[in-house]
Amino acid sequence: MVGILIRMKLAVLRHSMTGQRAADMIGGGVLGLVLAGGTIWLALHDWPVDGLPLDLVGAAFAIWTIGWLFGPVLFGGGDETLRPEHLALLPIPPRRLAFGLLAVAFVGVAPVVSLVAFTALIVVALPVGGAAAVIAVPVVFLQLLFVVLASRFVTAALSTLMRAKIGAVLAAVISGGILALTHTGWVLKPTIQYALTAGFPDNLAAWVRRLPSGWGIVAVEAAGRGDWLLAAAVPAGFAVLSVLAMLGWSALLVRRLSHRSASGRPARGRTAAQKIRGGGVRAVVGRELRTASRDLMRFHYLVFSLVYALAFCLLPLLVDLPIFVPFIGVAFGIWAAAISANLYGEDGTVIWQTVLTPGAARKDVRGRQLAWLLLTAPVVVVLSVVPTLLSGQTWAWPWLAALVPALVGGGAGVIVLISVLRPVPMTDPHKRSGNLLENGTDFTQVLLMLVLVAATAAPAYLTVRYGPDWAGAGVGLVTGILLAWLLGDLAAKHLEATGPDLLATMRASTSRTSNLTGDVDWDQITASLGGVDLGESRLGIEKASPARRAAVYVCFIVCWIPLIAQGLVPAFLKYTDPDRDSWFVARLVPEALHWPVVGVMVLLGLGLIAAGFHQLRLARRESRQATVDRAGLAAAPVVTRHPEKVDELHH
Repeated sequence: MVGILIRMKLAVLRHSMTGQRAADMIGGGVLGLVLAGGTIWLALHDWPVDGLPLDLVGAAFAIWTIGWLFGPVLFGGGDETLRPEHLALLPIPPRRLAFGLLAVAFVGVAPVVSLVAFTALIVVALPVGGAAAVIAVPVVFLQLLFVVLASRFVTAALSTLMRAKIGAVLAAVISGGILALTHTGWVLKPTIQYALTAGFPDNLAAWVRRLPSGWGIVAVEAAGRGDWLLAAAVPAGFAVLSVLAMLGWSALLVRRLSHRSASGRPARGRTAAQKIRGGGVRAVVGRELRTASRDLMRFHYLVFSLVYALAFCLLPLLVDLPIFVPFIGVAFGIWAAAISANLYGEDGTVIWQTVLTPGAARKDVRGRQLAWLLLTAPVVVVLSVVPTLLSGQTWAWPWLAALVPALVGGGAGVIVLISVLRPVPMTDPHKRSGNLLENGTDFTQVLLMLVLVAATAAPAYLTVRYGPDWAGAGVGLVTGILLAWLLGDLAAKHLEATGPDLLATMRASTSRTSNLTGDVDWDQITASLGGVDLGESRLGIEKASPARRAAVYVCFIVCWIPLIAQGLVPAFLKYTDPDRDSWFVARLVPEALHWPVVGVMVLLGLGLIAAGFHQLRLARRESRQATVDRAGLAAAPVVTRHPEKVDELHH
């Protein structure tokens, strides 16, 4: 059975390596290998303190383990290439199925990359002694087994919890906290610099070894000093933890296959539209407010925005930096808008009601805008005023008076416009399993929204920055009102003009969702995985080879890292604040090489853009040739010994 499941997964991956999925897999693999190489470099580098390589590798393993445990919360449910529900009707006991799916879990990019990273334990064990290197080899594989099984168990447990609001809150706290911590890592820079020069503090080094991720370091050190009992206890400990995780995952798998609950809670009494008289916009507002309180996904998004804003702005207080405290509300407003830009995609095919009702499109758009404002604007104001009063940061009042109305109004306009211009189809709410991890976030849309929402506050920001403070509030209020009205009007016109097309997109997406309680046609599943419209038809590359399309996506996605993040941004900082230290590559080399490195990064980014356009041209040529070949084949006469089959073959 294991061999069959592995071949099934390989077949699904082979057929689904198209478009954005292929680009994500290739980009993720490259990034993972870079991080794995960085972990090995920590073991190879000549550090000034003895024992520091062991501490650093243990800390790096802790980060890898955290990524395995909580990465699915951030990126959407983990590896679900083969879903257990697809095999529910087969006479396979759940524990045997769990063992088969465990073997399948090691087929993919992430386990290979993690195995490469964990080989840093062997590298760091070589200077300790030959015995330490020998014991490190089985520990590497046992550690990989542990993190994969622990990831499966934690993901399954969170999936069960996230069918209720408490689970949605827990997932929001985990994902928002981790993301905010990654964005405020510079707070730990002084501590990291001290640790790299003077070594880890004793208590921190001890905690690194107490965690399961650091047990490999314990085994290496124990083997180096001849403590074979402790060295043997580490592999045994990994084996015990793996068995426990396996048993827990099997139990949760049985529950998953035998229970199915809907997302959110059922409505009680009259609906919001019935309670709010007057129809039109007010009815839509009532519906959206009720949906926000019942739908676990929208509730999770709001809690995530709140947790991220609090963590991002309060963590700098650890280094006595209260400058971000007044902007908790601003951060909440930006993220609340960024993750609310898929309103129609989340609703699914229910949009048919709006499409078929004359004049309903404009009322629907305005109602969604007003409901979003009612949900977020009061929170933004409270989170802006109260922290500013408590922290005494009175200098921030002009900034808040300008930025808050601009961001709130601009966000209300951008969310509806992006919702109709770039919807991400999802399963209809009444067909969802209730597990939020199965409905991954579209990070491309989130990044786009972060940029657009921040751009709406540009006029207000520039007014306060270069003009009189009192003018910022007026500019922010005017731009917020104008953007909310104009962008909403544009979204309504687009929805009226393309409503049927939007409905067709939603229906095409939901029709590809397999019935989890019935028989599964695997040929249909593997064929449909690559059928998502990612705009390839507009680019003219829909019939190009998967490798060529993946090259186009990779070039245009990766190019912005060297061009913007490592090129133009450090160049701007170098020009405006040449003495400021930062994490940019150009600032980590000797000063004489700052500008050359910036130039190399900019050229690299431009080179990737040029390569992307070159690959785009080749992909269009392949697509045109494939179209011509297919047309020629269709027009060719059919030669067969059975003339009666000609019509059937043409059909």
